[in-house]
Amino acid sequence: MTVFVHSWFRSGSTWLWGKFRNDNQYVAYYEPLNEELPEWTPHLLKTRAARAFVGDKHPSNDRHYFYEYLELIASDRLQFDKKLAFDRYFLTADEDDAPLKDYLSRLIGEAKGLHRTPALCFCRSQMRASWMKRNFDGLHIAQVRNPWDQWASFGRHSYFKKSVLITAYCIDKRHPGFFSHIEGFDHLVSAWNSGKQVGISEKACFATYSLLWIASTVQAVATSDIIIDTDLVGASEAHRDKISGELADSGLPSDLSDCKKPEAHAGMPPSENHRAMFADAAGALRNSGTSTLLPPDSQAAANKLDNLTETSAALIRTVL
Repeated sequence: MTVFVHSWFRSGSTWLWGKFRNDNQYVAYYEPLNEELPEWTPHLLKTRAARAFVGDKHPSNDRHYFYEYLELIASDRLQFDKKLAFDRYFLTADEDDAPLKDYLSRLIGEAKGLHRTPALCFCRSQMRASWMKRNFDGLHIAQVRNPWDQWASFGRHSYFKKSVLITAYCIDKRHPGFFSHIEGFDHLVSAWNSGKQVGISEKACFATYSLLWIASTVQAVATSDIIIDTDLVGASEAHRDKISGELADSGLPSDLSDCKKPEAHAGMPPSENHRAMFADAAGALRNSGTSTLLPPDSQAAANKLDNLTETSAALIRTVL
């Protein structure tokens, strides 16, 4: 069995990955679609500190995040193309993507060659979760965080908001029009297509994030066998026990007792403008015609909403 964890940045994903890394029966791959993977050498993986960025608030690690890739990198067998990170960020279940399939197969084969279970813990897979489920046998876990605190946490490093725009830009190249309702987005695309370096307003960036959060969460939740809402697991002992039981029943690491609700700016409610932009995003997804970012089985998410906080569940209901 292969374990697939589908999460997004700043959702507690490093904490969950650590559960698998600390269990010797697994080879826990940290962010298998991280575009920085080709930049690391065996020497750097052995000598550099295990830290994402200053102030990341990640659990401490005695080994580099990418240490599990060391032998593949040393033997030149990783063969990871940076394009896998964002260029085809959204895939329908029936699309072909031979480079991605070959790459993930190498990771899975490496772990199984060691007689251990591969656990692929992603931060860039939610909109490819259906594709992965169709192409690989395994158990899928969706990890979710409420969008207001997640966005606030994106402010910890410029990388996260920039990645939102890169993700949307790459989706727009293959599926144009989904973000056209956002003021300034088409100008950004035109400029980037011309090789110009231009930015976009904070408001437009949040509007882009809103659409991606909904579409990503719907696909991951609809696809996955187990849902871990970090907010709900951290806040409710009864729900934490329920999810721990589901993990244990599947033979997975199940001690969630150290889960604490990740905090960015605790207690800061979303503004009316933020709520309005989520409403606009939901409208764009509902009215996108026959080609849509929502998976055909999106209604499957409706049966799993009791595993989410009411905040997150309510936003998903707007498109179901």
